[in-house]
Amino acid sequence: MRSRQILKLTVLCGVAVAIAGCDSLRSAAGGGKDSPDEFAVVTKAPLVIPPDFNLRPPAAGAAPTNQLEPTQAAQAALFPTDPNAATPGAASAGEHALLANAGVQNADPAIRQEIASDANATRAADDSFTNSLLFGSSTPSGSAPLDADAEARRIDAQKATGAAAAPPAATPAPPPPAEHKGSWLSDLFDW
Repeated sequence: MRSRQILKLTVLCGVAVAIAGCDSLRSAAGGGKDSPDEFAVVTKAPLVIPPDFNLRPPAAGAAPTNQLEPTQAAQAALFPTDPNAATPGAASAGEHALLANAGVQNADPAIRQEIASDANATRAADDSFTNSLLFGSSTPSGSAPLDADAEARRIDAQKATGAAAAPPAATPAPPPPAEHKGSWLSDLFDW
């Protein structure tokens, strides 16, 4: 009898331990932990002592004056007001020398308009020149197209007379082989 009670007590403890590890039961019993939403955390501007202690407190419901708008904060991050930071107008002596050597003083002030008008003219131009470069000429090259039946009759007639068949168009002779100059190094550098 005593061993049965020990067995029941052991099984009951095992079930209690298994249920205690269950999250759904723990949160239903009120033992769940709610962590803060890390995306809802916003940094606040530090407290600033005003330079004039006679200032009045802000009106009820008014926006705080010591916090920047997001747009202003982004502009302040991109364009700092630090006098040691590089500003667009302040160039060093080396930068001035580089710009002078590049001929910036002779730059055409209307270059952007000229480029835009060239691009518009190119878009409006006929595409036949580009197509002929990329895909070949769309017009015949000056000679009539080859008639396959007539060419077959010409070749048969030449075979019947015993004359060698001449090619329909002359092909250029291959260039003579280059003279061997000795070593691979001389071939590489044309010495």
